[in-house]
Amino acid sequence: MNSPLNDAAGATEIKFDFSPAEYQTRLAAVRRQMELRGADVLLVDQLDHIAYLFGYLGTAARYQAALVPLKGEPHMVVRELDFGTFKSQSWMTSYEKCTDEEDSVVRVAQAIKTLGAKALAVEKDSNILTVARFAQLNRLLPDVKFVDFGGAIWEQRLIKSQEEIAYLERAAAIADAALVAGARKAVPGEKDYTVAIATYDATLRLGADNTRAAVFGSCFQVDSLHNGLSGRTFEEGGIYFIESMPQYRGYAARILRPVAIGKISPNDKSLANRIVEIQDEQITAMKVGATAEDVDAIARKKVLAEGLKVEFPQLSAYTLGYHAVPRTSDHTRIIAPKQQWTLQAGMVFHVVLHAYGLPFSETVLVTNNGPRRLTQLPRTMFQGGEH
Repeated sequence: MNSPLNDAAGATEIKFDFSPAEYQTRLAAVRRQMELRGADVLLVDQLDHIAYLFGYLGTAARYQAALVPLKGEPHMVVRELDFGTFKSQSWMTSYEKCTDEEDSVVRVAQAIKTLGAKALAVEKDSNILTVARFAQLNRLLPDVKFVDFGGAIWEQRLIKSQEEIAYLERAAAIADAALVAGARKAVPGEKDYTVAIATYDATLRLGADNTRAAVFGSCFQVDSLHNGLSGRTFEEGGIYFIESMPQYRGYAARILRPVAIGKISPNDKSLANRIVEIQDEQITAMKVGATAEDVDAIARKKVLAEGLKVEFPQLSAYTLGYHAVPRTSDHTRIIAPKQQWTLQAGMVFHVVLHAYGLPFSETVLVTNNGPRRLTQLPRTMFQGGEH
């Protein structure tokens, strides 16, 4: 997230990630959901959602939470050590600091009482609201009714604003450039660390703000794309993959390409081209009103029928947007079997297909005029050292 920037006169001016109107639109939508669910105060502690509503990306070392009443100013209980970061990132004007000597859950409960909450909405699917913390809040607030707000903000975040799309476009451009930088180093005799260094160097130089900016590996032995670095030396004839996944202002774009170590074999080229053809057909079908299971079936049926996979346990796309640890991927919407929801304009997905160690993926925006790829690299297998 942002830090204070200096203007031309040398004075400190705080530049927030989004316009005041954007934040107020988000807050108004949350309050409409609160009314529908019968809550008079909302507890927000999921890191992604504090950032989404208020601009502040805190840490999970100590419990911190925002409180949203139906009327009046939202209030933040912030760790004193993080207060400078909070002030540089958030538009909130009502807050209190909590030292590390205090029990911050107790402080949050006291703030809830001060707001006079009778029906408190909580995100039961929050990574931060642990079972122990939820139980503690119940003990501290015996007269308060707890209302489940799980899923509400995740659902709201599915449709991206124009400001969000601009950040995703920037992240996609970084993703493309970083993948190319890494592929240039994937040549016989080099080590996988060299590819990682080049990918990360490009990612950070171009303005990404996350530290888990790429995944690398090979997926011949196990049908998995979650590999790691091992210090292996590349040998002629091998295949490596690079998944570039930078974030810009917290918004993530992702792209995957297989990289041949040395020359691309005719067989690998033919297989890669067929995987791309199938995935292109699937992406073309990602139109407003399309059903997720139907979009998934386009790729799934062909891949299995043609023997490109014996089994297909994976989903074929999932939500992209703002990401904060510990949740590094967003499965609020997945494109997979039995998913009967329909695509809407403004949704963004990471569309993934891999077989025979040849993975391809794109960041795709659904628009009223059809799908639009935000990542722009050629839809082909890469040869290390040549891009």
